[in-house]
Amino acid sequence: MKFTTGTAMAAVLALLGTTAAQAQNKKLIEKASDVPPVVIELAKKPSELAVEGGAGFESVKDKVEAHATSLLTDYEIRDKATEKQVRSVLLQIAMTENRWADALKLMEEIRALEDKPAAKAMAGLVSGAYARAAMAVGEDNPKFRDTFRAELQKSVSAIDWTVAQDPLQAMRGQYQLMSKEVLIGSLQGAFDANAAAQQMKVGFGMGAGVVGSRMALTEIVPLKDTIFEVLDARVKAESSAQKEDLWTKRLVNLTPAEVKKPVTIAIWDGGFDPKVFGKQLWKNGREVANGKDDDGNGHVDDIHGIAFDTDWKRSTGALRPMPAEDLQNMEATLKLVKGSLDMQAAVDSPEAGALRQKISTLKAAEVMPFQLQMGRVGLYLHGTATGFTSGEGNPGAQLMHARFDAKVQAVAQPMDEKVAANIAQYVRDSVDYYKKNGARVVNMSWRITEPQIAGSLASVEPDPVKRKERAKGIFDIVNKSLEDSFRSAPGILFVAGAGNEDEDVDFVRSFPAGLNLPNVITVGAVDVALQPAGFTSYGKSIDVYANGFEVPSKVPGGMPINISGTSLSAPQVTNLAGKILAVNPKLNVTQVRAIIEETATVEGPRKLKVINPVAALERARRS
Repeated sequence: MKFTTGTAMAAVLALLGTTAAQAQNKKLIEKASDVPPVVIELAKKPSELAVEGGAGFESVKDKVEAHATSLLTDYEIRDKATEKQVRSVLLQIAMTENRWADALKLMEEIRALEDKPAAKAMAGLVSGAYARAAMAVGEDNPKFRDTFRAELQKSVSAIDWTVAQDPLQAMRGQYQLMSKEVLIGSLQGAFDANAAAQQMKVGFGMGAGVVGSRMALTEIVPLKDTIFEVLDARVKAESSAQKEDLWTKRLVNLTPAEVKKPVTIAIWDGGFDPKVFGKQLWKNGREVANGKDDDGNGHVDDIHGIAFDTDWKRSTGALRPMPAEDLQNMEATLKLVKGSLDMQAAVDSPEAGALRQKISTLKAAEVMPFQLQMGRVGLYLHGTATGFTSGEGNPGAQLMHARFDAKVQAVAQPMDEKVAANIAQYVRDSVDYYKKNGARVVNMSWRITEPQIAGSLASVEPDPVKRKERAKGIFDIVNKSLEDSFRSAPGILFVAGAGNEDEDVDFVRSFPAGLNLPNVITVGAVDVALQPAGFTSYGKSIDVYANGFEVPSKVPGGMPINISGTSLSAPQVTNLAGKILAVNPKLNVTQVRAIIEETATVEGPRKLKVINPVAALERARRS
């Protein structure tokens, strides 16, 4: 969640009258690492501050507000996403201070910064209805709930369903699962643990999170049933109105006769279930499952690919290792994940019903263990899902796993210099394996940003300035290993997902999405109507877009599932590259990339280049 501030509103409003000379004196924020840090000392646990309010909460709110206001008055932020976040924080504070006119003004400013049509339509939907209702009758008036419902209905009914269908459905699912216990449990499990690891001296993000959580607990949770009812009524009223599917008609399934040569595709991910892929599995004929390195290549039992453990050291196994308690009920847990995704798409499946039942029984202390389990299972299924999409409809695809593990815990494992060195060596080992074993395409549905690295260091580096400098150095270590390794493999096309953070990948340094190399192609997400997905990151480094919303895939064991994210749009491009090479194996990376990009169509007001497999394969056959 992203939140905001309050009483320095005069300074914010003064921005409207800023002179050119004053603007020239502002410090520039051109990259995420330029955003100045702040240290906010907490008098109590974040969960206690959010639940109880009081002097400790007011102190946090004032510091958050002062910093947010300074970012707008003293700096020129050359990134709309960051400016939206700052103004959103100010919006939340205005709401907690009952400054309804200020809140509505900030909502309009945030809406004006939105580029995506769906996000613009949805901006301030609930907060705006709340502020207008409070202005009309007052929060404590018995008529407030009915007035709020009427305001929300008016706003929801005015939204163009063809534009904002997906976020409306996702919001409906979120409010159906919202509860006081879940929110408090999340605060206790995540915020409290991380604040303690930082000796109760936290940054702007956590401080803003405390403010937003207080607002959610006191203002939004009491109305969550009303909000759900309004959203549910709109979704059901539109049940027969589906967006035009312009994506499916672009897809192509190859026949075995069309395959001129098998294509090895590496799935650089959290591992996959070999049983799902059958004849599409790449096989190392020199290796057998005996716990030995039969072919002497330094990898044990690499029958269908390679594996690395949570310390980035060589390991074995195609599928991510899981705790015994997860494996005992894995089928049921996978169905809960499916239920969560179904609810976001307004699909009232048995799995969605099971998830609702599960969430409704959770006590605050049970929330974080459940969330951590769902996180582990999410990684467990991820590689199988991306692998399935990468090879679907291509009988020539030979899928190779390149498994890595990531620890799932409430307080992130610090990605320090030692870890970075281990990752750098792991990168070199992995790419070397791809080269030696004939991989032509590598799918990378993952992304790490410089701010994420800095965040992971918070528990071991208390000084925010030193933390930023260390994060920059650590980022550079891994980024260089990726860049050097990719340059050493010009015959392989590496396909990266843009990320689901709805941010500029050029403003927020990241890898591999931020690497601009001839053999790296970065993919954003659109929906089936070829409009930008609300979650997709963007920027000049994004080369093409592909469907990443409700993509049909499979999980370990073979259960069908629909998944959204650039994790699924990237495999669409991997899939296309694999098919191009299957029908014309003589093409090189430069030619494959040119075919993908030149046959893409330009869609929507943002002029996104969306891949067109039908046209691309026609071009490949003629080349």
